[in-house]
Parts: sequence; structure tokens; C-alpha cells
Amino acid sequence: MRFKYLKTLLESQETDQPIADISWSPNNVKLAVATCDRLILLFDRDGIRRDKFSTKPADSAAGKKSYIITRIAFSENSELLGVAQSDNMVFVYRVGADWSGKKVICNKFPLTGAPMHLLPAENGFFTGTTDGKIRQLDCKSNKSSSLWSAGTCCVSLARSSDATVASGHVDGTIYLNGRLLLRYALPPTVLVFIPPYLLVGSCDGRIAVYEAARGALLRNIEPTLPPDRKDFVAAAASPSGQTVALGVFDGCLIGEVKESGTVELSPLDIGSLYAARALAWSGDGTQLALASQTGAVIVLEAVLRCWVWRDSVSVQHVSARRVLLTRLARDAPPLTVTSNYADIHTVKFIGNDWYAVCRTASTLILCDIARGLTSEISWAGSGERIYAAVGGACLLHRAGELSVVEYGLDRVLHTVRTERVNPHVLSVRINERSEVGADRKHLAYLLDRQTLAVVDLVTGTQLGQWWHETRIDWLELNESGHLLLFRDTRRRLALLTLDNGDKEIIASGVSFVQWIENSDAIVAQTPTHLLIWYSGWEASCVEMCECGGGAVADVSDMRVSLDGGTVPYVQLDEHRLAFNNALRSGDLSGCAHYLDSVSNSADLAPFWRQLAERALAKQDIQLAAKCYRGVGDDARTYYLDAVLELASVEGHGDINAGLNSPLVQARLAIFSGDLTTAEEWYTKKASKPELAISMYKQFNKWTEAIALAERLDRTAAGALKQQYMDYLNSTGRVGEAGAVLAASGDVVKAVRVWVRAGRARRAAAALLQHPALLRDDELLHAVHDRLVQEEWWEMAGEISERRGDNKTAVEYYAKGNNYARAVQLARESCPGEVTRLEGEWGAWLVANRRAAAAVPHLIEAGRTREALAAAIKAHHYKKALQIVQVIDDKDSIKEECEQLAEHFISTQEWETAERVLISCGMVERCVRAYNNAGKISEGLRVATAHLSEDQTREIYLPLAQQFREEGQLRKAEQIYIGLGDPDDAISMYKEASQYEAMLRLVAAHRSSLVEATRRHVAQALHASGDLRAAENYYIQAGDWKSAIQMYRAAGQWESAERVSRAHAPAAVQQQTALQWAAALPAPAAARLLAARGLAALGARWALQAQRWDIAMELSELGGGITKREVARHEASALAEEQPEEAEVAFLRASAPEDAVRMWLSKGHHQRALVLAEQHASHMVEEVLVEGARAAAERGDLQQFETLMIRANRPREVVQHYKQMELWEEAARVSREYLPDSAEQVPPAVPPLLQRAADHADRGEWWDAVRLLVGASAAAASSGATRLSERAALRAARLARDRLAGDDRRAAADMLAERFDAIGQSEVGEQLRAALLDGVEDAEPGTSKPYEEEEPVDDVKEQELDLERSALEKLCAAGQWQRCLAHAASRAPHYALRYAAHLFNTHARLEGVDIESEDTPEALSQVIDTLRQYLILDNAAETISSSDANLAKAVCNELLVRVSMAPKAFSALKVAAEIMVSAGAEERAIEAITLLMGLHVPQIASKVARALPRYTDIIIADVAFYASGVAIREEGSSGAREAFVILNHCLDLAEAADEDNAHLLDYTDFECTDWARRPLLAERSCVRGAALLALRDWVLALSMDRAVEQTLPVDGSGAYESRARAGEPCCVLTGYPLAARLVTFSNGRCANREWWSRVSHVARNGHSIASAMLQHITKWCGPADFSHI
Repeated sequence: MRFKYLKTLLESQETDQPIADISWSPNNVKLAVATCDRLILLFDRDGIRRDKFSTKPADSAAGKKSYIITRIAFSENSELLGVAQSDNMVFVYRVGADWSGKKVICNKFPLTGAPMHLLPAENGFFTGTTDGKIRQLDCKSNKSSSLWSAGTCCVSLARSSDATVASGHVDGTIYLNGRLLLRYALPPTVLVFIPPYLLVGSCDGRIAVYEAARGALLRNIEPTLPPDRKDFVAAAASPSGQTVALGVFDGCLIGEVKESGTVELSPLDIGSLYAARALAWSGDGTQLALASQTGAVIVLEAVLRCWVWRDSVSVQHVSARRVLLTRLARDAPPLTVTSNYADIHTVKFIGNDWYAVCRTASTLILCDIARGLTSEISWAGSGERIYAAVGGACLLHRAGELSVVEYGLDRVLHTVRTERVNPHVLSVRINERSEVGADRKHLAYLLDRQTLAVVDLVTGTQLGQWWHETRIDWLELNESGHLLLFRDTRRRLALLTLDNGDKEIIASGVSFVQWIENSDAIVAQTPTHLLIWYSGWEASCVEMCECGGGAVADVSDMRVSLDGGTVPYVQLDEHRLAFNNALRSGDLSGCAHYLDSVSNSADLAPFWRQLAERALAKQDIQLAAKCYRGVGDDARTYYLDAVLELASVEGHGDINAGLNSPLVQARLAIFSGDLTTAEEWYTKKASKPELAISMYKQFNKWTEAIALAERLDRTAAGALKQQYMDYLNSTGRVGEAGAVLAASGDVVKAVRVWVRAGRARRAAAALLQHPALLRDDELLHAVHDRLVQEEWWEMAGEISERRGDNKTAVEYYAKGNNYARAVQLARESCPGEVTRLEGEWGAWLVANRRAAAAVPHLIEAGRTREALAAAIKAHHYKKALQIVQVIDDKDSIKEECEQLAEHFISTQEWETAERVLISCGMVERCVRAYNNAGKISEGLRVATAHLSEDQTREIYLPLAQQFREEGQLRKAEQIYIGLGDPDDAISMYKEASQYEAMLRLVAAHRSSLVEATRRHVAQALHASGDLRAAENYYIQAGDWKSAIQMYRAAGQWESAERVSRAHAPAAVQQQTALQWAAALPAPAAARLLAARGLAALGARWALQAQRWDIAMELSELGGGITKREVARHEASALAEEQPEEAEVAFLRASAPEDAVRMWLSKGHHQRALVLAEQHASHMVEEVLVEGARAAAERGDLQQFETLMIRANRPREVVQHYKQMELWEEAARVSREYLPDSAEQVPPAVPPLLQRAADHADRGEWWDAVRLLVGASAAAASSGATRLSERAALRAARLARDRLAGDDRRAAADMLAERFDAIGQSEVGEQLRAALLDGVEDAEPGTSKPYEEEEPVDDVKEQELDLERSALEKLCAAGQWQRCLAHAASRAPHYALRYAAHLFNTHARLEGVDIESEDTPEALSQVIDTLRQYLILDNAAETISSSDANLAKAVCNELLVRVSMAPKAFSALKVAAEIMVSAGAEERAIEAITLLMGLHVPQIASKVARALPRYTDIIIADVAFYASGVAIREEGSSGAREAFVILNHCLDLAEAADEDNAHLLDYTDFECTDWARRPLLAERSCVRGAALLALRDWVLALSMDRAVEQTLPVDGSGAYESRARAGEPCCVLTGYPLAARLVTFSNGRCANREWWSRVSHVARNGHSIASAMLQHITKWCGPADFSHI
């Protein structure tokens, strides 16, 4: 368990102020703290002090400070707080379970000793006193009882969860429930009872674990404690019993109690706490409070782990078996879930997070957080479906079995088998409205789709099964479980009474139904009405109200809320609901009392009447009379009062006894309208038949009275009959009087009575029943006339027919609408009238809504149109169709045909409807009918066949637009395809982003554009962020490169790798993995590459990409390289731009020699020297020599000499001076540093040698030879033989090479003498002979010019060789300016070499800023040099053929360099001039011309669209950047192209930085002729603020759906600047040549329009345009306007 500091409730004091005790309430609401000042402080769960009160002494006379508080404890119900005091008193305060109660002392218990400990008991507390007694304090009876006495002071007290109490005493004895358990060696100051173990601690720092039942010692635990701090002061066990806390000095010990009894104690140190006087766990075990000796109270949070579910419920694992669930909304109290069997390993939430399911290894814990209930049931396995909130229970379904668990019970109530587990067909009711003391728990479920069953969950018996004729889709029990509502799939609502099994259909068309809460009322809704049953027991009593088209949303607060209609809600009758509930419970007097209490404003009459009926049923006459009196029914009240009086009389004052009287019961039967029962009471029970006859006469029941009289007293029957006839005559009821006469046999008199009374029909019926009376003509005429007068035509016709007057009878029958008799009689007597009668018959039938029967009669009468209307009206459509087919004039029956077609349309008989409508010319109506039914294709077929194209489009185009607006795109597609407009359908799907449908149509109708469309769709999805869909379309288009690039740009490397593995070759897969690794931190990147088997490849890549961190990681993962090699590579890479870091890397790689050589290569010889001295002493000499050589090349001879002397190489210094003919310096060095050399240089010799060199430089060869011979003589005279020899040889060479004629002869003689003087006479003679050989052999007749020609040419050639040698020496020494100054005609060659040297020694990116108009220094130096020696000196023509390749190479590099400064027009201008002069390649000149054109506003946009063609010879990212910016300046018209170009510029910049140009995607440029292999610098030239601004612009435009993100193309699919292979281009704009051209002398051309524009602005003083034209003229020659 982990503890975390939560809060300090009370701060520590400087003095000793111990806290007496602390105690948590079991419900976690309050924490009580008892201070040394005898105060009780109450804190809430959040640590906020909410209350404070002071305690009182047992004896007020003793004073307020006469005691201290020893212990405090809350009761088990958290309402009481016990305070134990040292004055032998325990006060019990009622503080309430929450903060609403008022504090009062409810109990006080005086004791014989001071209470030292206090623990909660069932109805009070346990306490242990100083006199050794353990007592129980009962707060209900306010009595204390002694449990046992040990005789010595109680020092510890503990209880278990089953109320077993253990006490420890000062003599070491420990008692368990009064039984001496064991004797401990020391007073047991702490005692913890965790069944079955008892933990005992004392002042020796040892914890003993005993078996509580036997007192057997199991083990001793000795935690590590300081020797002087081994006392255990306090102890407390957590509520779960799994954790124990022991108070020690400066903290406490926390231990987990295992099932084996082992305790693993770990210290919890709290500095400056001092002794932990008291410990208390919160009721849920999540907090531990500690009180110290110095008055501090600290609260620690104690949980194993804590997490939050969906921001709604906090889950705290207090221990392995206890979890605390807390709603973060604080709308329910925290719920503690404890397992009694195993550790809780899983917690899940269901039911809107109001229910939790906790799992252990063998049980399932179901939690209702709102009600705070849990149920732990045995449950093995998984796979169950849980329904958490079904009628207050939880249902679990698995393997066809449904188990019911009631929250709060740790068992399964019942299990049934069913497969129907939808919550709508399950209903559980558990004691929701059951009678007091009775459990009523029912489950209703479906056995199959049509059979429902109800089970009593208490007994486990099935109450019944009921079959229904239709499948049931909803059911629910009422709250009491007596009624069951269910609905079938036909929307019929049925009510089932479980007590008797009666089932009744109470409503149809029900879409919503619900029981009203806390009642047996029902609310249901049909499509038109809201149905309310205020009592489900009275299914026939339903109230209907309009719902205004709304749907029921909620039923609560006595109202039914409706949504979407005109009526917002329907208010329920709350009085009726309350009354029905009371009435159902049988409390009639309670019902009357409730009605009396309701205000008079309510309409209570129906309730009073209902109560009166129930009271009458229970023979409560007095209550019934009160009810009728309450509604103002005076008649019933009077009658019942009379019945009560009669009952009083019959019962002799006892009304209840009188109610049993037959007379009273007869009166009550009369009141209820049951006269037959009243007759029985009078005749059989009371023996008073006269009262029954009088009753019948009173109610005018003469027939029953006469029948009763004939049964009992026949003599009185005659008088009754006469009274009856008198009564009938007096009341004018002649018809009944005649019936009485006829019944008695006097028919003639009865007929006459009926005739006089106007009852002709009854009289005629009597005549017809008695044929003999028909012979009485007088009587017959009287009856006939009366029938005609009263218009009883049918009876008159029958009389006429009996008399033989058939024609009159036919007319009478027809007037009486008895056409069947009329037609039948007419067929026999007057056939000519049959047709007329048939027509009238049919018209009468139609008028009387019997159209079906009228059809054959109207057809018989020849009235076919009326027959058609009748057939349609009668819904005999097949017959009507037959009638339509025989009517030729279709225009006259259009209305009927339309009605007939409407029927066939409604019945989906489309062919018949189409045939009917088309036959009567209603084609458009037929088409619109098809359209309204969604049969677009059928409608199009009919329209195409019978309507014109304009009519068809007029109908369907608005419909297609409507479908598009409504989102019914498939229907709109049918219309467009049917109309032959597939492009509109494709456009529609494109606008709706339904790309699959769009591609389907493109494939079907524009198959050539499928691939391009897929690519476009992929790009659109990419821009919208749907990368997975974009990938799909890229792959379909075969463009896996774009898919990989898309995922790479989005950083979704897993997807990029997945695509590469599925579609790309192995090289690309490896490259993708490498790029992914580049985006990861080094450890992750190395693991990634190693996992894919690319460790070696990745190591090589990391070295190339300068990812040294990854290379280092891979060196440990099998990359095949060592860390030293990585460091060397890193150093080598850094050497160019970051030499300092490179030096560190070289040293890290143990390669100081490489670091030294790096500094040497950069010319930093001093830095190299310092490094060599420190780390590579063996290289010091080499460094000094290299530095000296560099100084020599610079011409710094002093530095050269110094370094060479330090390198101990003076001879090389002397030799160098000699080569440079610095003889004096050579002599000095020789004297100073070579004192032991074989010969010294005489002082007189060097001046002579120097003078000789000066003469040679001036071409004074004879003087030079003479001085050299003199120097040889001076050296010989000083003993420097070798120097003398060398000077003589030098003179000989000059004489041989430079002298002729007499000078040559004189030199030969002089040199012969000189060599003879130094002892080499043979050499001298040979030399003399060689020098004189040419002179002596010359023929005498040779002319002088010829004699001098060959020697002069030889001399010139020799002079050139010497000149070249001198120039090469200057070049080698880095003296380029001196070299160029002396180069003369060779200046172009050396200028080109100097330019190449500058390019080699200065990196391309050095000083580059694409936004600046300044030229980088190196480039400026090259341009100035080439301009000076190739243009200004007019020496470009002197470039030899051997220098042509060098010139082209320099021009190519010059183009590259100048392209990185696109805004430096002056540099572009001069560079173009140089390139033309130096004979650069034509394509290079085209590229620089376009770069210049970007500065001419009139052609900049054109040039920008052609410039990317040359990105293989100019820096690509700069070219795309300059082009895109120029096109962007056009505004919205160029935004589309600028986006594509600048977006590619970003790709190029990234490729340059990451060295992966081979992965660039050129799909968007397939329509162009732009280069596919871009030229990139070492890193991107577009960087800094320009790059950031560019990214922002591209990102902003990519979000604009209105801008297409592709290049525009023409009809052939080509971009406007594209030139076909071999096609010449405009020299001005780079565009393909148009029809009107300007031709130049070298054959090149320009488009006339743009040449004219540039020429115009040039003439107006535009300097850049003028320079542009001058360049083109120099390049291409003058324009030949004759060929325009």
C-alpha cells in the first residue's frame, strides 16, 4: 500500500500538547479530534473543520480542568460520539450522521474506574477501566453492564468484526470474551484483533502474532527501530482487516496481514512528528489520520492505486479486496466495495456509469452506486451479458440462462432458461409496492417469441405461461407485480391480470407505453391520440386527448412531455391517481378522508361516485350516502337515507343488523336497478309478493307484474290487464295497445286501432300475416291509403301486388328503393321499364355509398362512364380497368383514369398505371409519378419514348438539382446519366467528396482519365487529412511514391513503411526505414533499424547523414562499426564547417593525427602545431614543414625560415633560398644554422649572384654571365669549391641558352678558364667546344637574317619556357595577382585557373543569401577577375583550344554560383557576358538569360514558368523559389501554379537537408519538360525567414478548397511552357516559338510579342530591359527584322 500526504489538520506546537485521541465515523463523514484542552474538533472528509465543542466534567464542582479525555469513539451508526474521561465518566453525545443535527448529551455512564479505552458496540460502546473491568455501555437502555474483570488496569482493548472483544492488562494478561487467553511478558500496550489472529505489541519493539482461538504463538516480528524508540504507542487496523498501522516515534509502521499470519512491516517516516499518540482509519480505508505528542494531526491518503473512469467515477483500490467508488459529480455518496473471498482484479462500469461490476477469481460483485448496494455472488468464467438496471435488480445472461440478482443480497434469486434477453422483453419487480411484511418479487420474460412467463422469485415457482398470437416486442409488470402490460409487433397493447390470467387487448397502433410511477396508471400513445388509463384494473376506462403531432418524450412530475408537436405537454390528474391508489388498497374510509381534504376547486364528482359504487358493493350504505351527498345527488341521497331508516326500523335501532333484512336488501337491489333480485327478496325471503307487484307497477313493468300475478294470484291478473290497457290508452301508447289486442286474438280491432292511431305499417303487416283480412276491401283501402299517405312505399307496393296491380306495385317498389323487387316484377309485367329501373337503381346505390353494387346496374343501363366512376369509388379497380378499355373517348374520362392510375401506383402496379396514363395522354403525369416513387430510370424511359428532349430536361434537371441539395446523389446520377450528361454527375460527386462514386463514373464514361482522377482524389483526401483513404487512391493510381511521401510528411511512419513493404522495391523499403529512423531519437531509431535487420545499412546511412547519435547506438547493436569509427566520420564531416567540433571528435576517436591534418588542410598551421604538441608529438616536425611550405607559397620567407629552423631543416631553407637566388639569405642561414657544413658561402659571393639574377630578369644575359663567372672566381678564392662550380655551371647554361656570336665565344673562353682554375679543365674544354660548335661551323656565304633566325626562335621558345616556369612557381606559391600581372598573353588561361582555384577553395554556400542583392565575396572575386582578363582586355578570343574545356567548366560553375544569388542582377549581367565571351554551352547561356529575365516585369511571369527546365544545371530550390514568387505576384490568377511550384520548393529544401533527392515526387510535373534530376547544394539555400514565410503561405493555401492544387494544362494535357524534344525555344522567355517571330543572325528566334514589349520598355529607359537586350544581341547577334 502506498501512502501520500494529504493534509495537515492541526499544526505541531512548540510544547508538549498531546492529542488525546482521534476517531473516524464509520460513514466517512466526520473525523473527531480530542485535544489536551478537553475540546472536541469535528472535521469533514476534506479536512475542513466544521464544528467544535467543549466537554464537561462529571462533577461540575471539581472544576473544568479536573479531568482529561482518555478516548473517543463513534458508534456504529455514526450518530453518537462517546467521550471517555479520566473522572470515571463516559459521556455520549448525539452529533448526527451528517452535519444537520444538533449536539446534545444523550447518555452518561459513571464508572468505578477511569475508562482507558473505548470501542463501538452494537447499541453503544465497550470500555476498559483502570480497575480492570471490561464493561458494555447500552445507549438505548442507558445502562452499563460488566462483561469481565481482570483485576488490573486495562491498557489495550480490541474487537473483531463479529463483536469479539479482547483486552490487555498491565500485568501482561490478555482476555478474549472474558476467557484468559495468554500471559504476555510485558504490558500489551497495543492490541490488534484481526480474526483469526491477534497482534500484540509492547515497549520492546516486538510484535507477537497469536492464534486468537487458542492463544498459540505463531511468530514474532522485530522491525528495525532505534534502541531508544522501540515503544508501540498506538495501533489501528484498516476496515478491510488486511492492513495494520502501528504508531512509533516520528512515524508509524504499516503492515499487510497475510492469510498465513505473516505481517510485512514497512516504516513510514514523518520527520519531527514525535510520538504517534493515536491512529484512525477512515471508514472506507482510504485515509489514515495520525495524532502526535506535539498536537499535530496529519491525514495521509492510503491507496494501492487510483484511476478515473471517463471523468465520471474515481476508483481507489484501498486494498487487494476493497475498492472505493466515488462519483466525481458528488451526486451520490462514495461506495465501498469489499470482497469476502478473493482479490478484486477488474472493475468495469455500465449503465451510464451508475453501476459497477467487480471481478475476483471466483466471484462477481455487482454494485448500485446510486443506492449504495452491492451483491457478491459466486461466479466462474466470463462471457456473460449484464443488464444492470432492470427493476431494481441485475440480470446476467450466459449460455441460455438468465440469472436474477437483487442488489444488497449476496446470492442469485432465481435462474431461468431463455434466449430472449432484450431489456424490452424482460421485467423485474422487487418489493416496489408490496404489502407490509410480504415479499413480492416477480420476473416476466419470454420463453419464445410468442410465449411469456412470470416467475415468483421468492418461491422460485412459475406463476403461469401465456401464449399470444403475434410476436411480443415489449412487456412490463406494474409495480405491485399483479398486472402485466405487453405489446406485439402489430402495435397492439394487451393487459394481463396475473391473479386470474385474464388477457385483454386495450389499444391498437401503440408506439409508446409506460406505467406511471407509484401507481397502476398507464400512458400510451397512438399516431393521433394520447391514451391514459388512471387505473390498470379498469381497462375500459380510458381518457383520450390530442397530442398535436408530438411524440412522448418523458412521463414525470404528473405530466406527459411531448416533442415535436403543437402541444408541449399533457397534465395528468394527480387527484385521480392518488384516489385510485388508495381505492386499490381497499381503504374506503381513507379515500373519503382524502377527498374531504382536497380543495373544492378540484372536480371530485367522479371520485365520489366511484367511491359510492365501491361502498355499495361492500354494503357501506352510510358511506355511499355521504358520497352521493358530496356530489349533490339528492335523489340517491334521499333514497339511501330512507333505506337507512328502514334498516334502523328493521334492526330495532341497529342499522348494521337491519341491513340484513330482506326488505332492506330488496330496497338496495331496487337502488342498483336489479328488479329481479328485489322480486326474489320480496316474494321468497319477505313473503310479500304484493310489494313486488307494486314495485313493477311503480316502474311501469306491467308485463312482469301481470306475469307475477298469474303465477301467484290469477284472480288479480284480469284486473291488472285492464289497468294496463287503461294505462296505455291514457298515455297515448296506442301501438302497444294494438299489440296487446293482437296478442289476445282480436286482429281486426287491432288493425283498426293502428289505422286510427296512424300505425299503417303495423296494420299492413297484420293484413299480410292474415290473408283472410285482404278480402275486407274497406279495411284494405283504408290501410292502402294510409300507407301511401305516410309514404310506406314498399309496404304499399306489396299490398298493390297482392291486389294484382303490378305496374303500380313496380312504381311503389321503385319509390321505396326496393329496386330488386321492382326490376323482378318489371321483367314479368313491363319489360320496357327495366333499363330505366336499372339506371335509377345504380344511381341510388351510388348515392347510398354502395358503389360496388351499382356498377353492374349502371353497365346494364348503358351508363359506362358512371359505371367507371362507381367502380373507382367502390375500389373495384380491375373492373374499372376493364371499363376503361371499352371506352373510346379517353379525353372524357381523364379524371377517372388519373384516379385509377393513382390506385395502381399505390399498389406498385406500375405497368398498369403507366398503360392507363399513357392511353389518356397523361405522359408527364406518368413520368412525375415514377419520379415521386424514386423510379428515376423508369421515368426517364417513359419520358424519352413519349416526350421531347426539351420537355424531358425541363422535368429532370430541376429534379436532379433537388436531389443534389437533399443529398440523394444516386438518384441525381441516374438523371444525369439518363440525360447523357455524365460529366455533371462526376462533378456532383466531386463536390460532395464521394470519390468512389466519382471514380465509378469516370471509369464507365471517361476511362482515359481514371488514373489522373484517382491521383486528384488522393491529393484532395490528403489535403483534407484523410490519409488512409488517400493512400488507397494513390495505390490504385500506381503512385505508391506519393503515398509514402504523404505519410512521411505527416509523420505517420508506420503507415509509410506499410505502404513501402506492400508496393515498393526493397531499396525504397530500406530508404523508408532509414527516413523513419531519422525522425526518431537515437535509441529508438537504432532499435528500429536493428529490428528490421538494417543495422549495418543503417550505420552506413547514419554516417552519411551525419546522425552520429544513431551511429553510436547502432555500433552496439551489430551495425558493423565501432564508436571510434563513428567519431572519426563525425570529425571528418565537421572538419569543413565546424573544425573545432571536428577536433573534439578526432580526439574522441583517438585520432589526433587526423585532427592535425585537418587544421593543416585548412591552413591553420598554428592550431595544428598546438594540437600536435599536445596529442601527437611525432607530427610536430611535419606540421612545421607544412607551415613553412605554406609560408613559402605566400611569399612569407621569414615565417618559412622560422618554421623550417624549428623543424631542424636549415638545409632546405638554404636550398629554397638558392632556388630563389636569394644568395645572401642562403649564406646567412648557412652560417647560422650549418656551421659544420663542408663549405661556407663567402660574403662576397651572394651580392654577385644577386646582381646576376637582376641582369637576367632584365634580359641582360652577357652581364649576368660575366657576374656569375666573377662569383665563381670569388667563391673559389674563398675555398667554396662547390659554390664556385655551381656558379660556373649556371653561367654556362645562360651562355648556351641566351648568348650568340662574339658574346658566346667570349663566354666560352671565360668559362674554359674558370673551370681550368677550379681543377676541371676537361669539363671546361668540353663546355668551350659545345659553346663554339655552332659558331665555328657556320658557312661563310650564309645571309645574316637567316643566320640569326633560328637562334632567335630558339631563344624565344626558351624564354617562354622560363616564363611559364616562373608563372607556375607563382601559381604554386599562391601569388595569383603577380602571376596574372606577368602572364601577358597567357592571362586568360591563368584567370580561368584562378577562378577554378577560388571555386575549389570556397564552398558554394559561403556567403549565400537568396534575398540579398549583394554578391558573395568569392563569386564577386571570380567575376571581377574574369571580367578583367576575358572582357576588358579583349582576350577572350585568345583562349586556346586546350583551355576550352576549362572555360566551359568554369562557366558551368559560375552559372551554379550566380543562380544562388537570383536578386543580384549586376552579377547576372556580368556573368552572362563572361559566359558568352568564354564560349559557354548554349544551354547554360539559356539558363542565365532566363535568370536575368526574372528582373524584367513584362516577361517575369513567363520566364518563371520556363526556368525550372534548367534545374539540373542551376540550384533547383532557388530556381523554384524565384519562379514561384514571381508567379505569386500575379495574384489569384497565379495562386494555383505558385502553390504547386513553391510546394515543390519546400520538398527540394527538405531533400537537400536530408540528402534524399531520389525520393522526390514529380507526378505533378508530368505535364512539363522540367528537369527530373535537380541540382542541390550541400544543404538548402532557401532557409531562415524566407523558408518560414513560404511554409506558412503554402499551408494556408492548402486549406483553401477553392484553389486547385495542380498545374493547369491545355487540351493536349501539356503545361503552357512545355517544349517538345528538339523544339527551339524563345531566347527571351523560354516558351515554345509562336507563329510571329524575331530571328537573330545565329539562327535563334524570339516571340515577337514579348520581344516588342521588352524593346518598348528598354526604349523608355528601363536599364534592366536594355541590359537584357544587349546580352541577347551579343549572344545571338543583331535581330534580323526582315524575317519577322
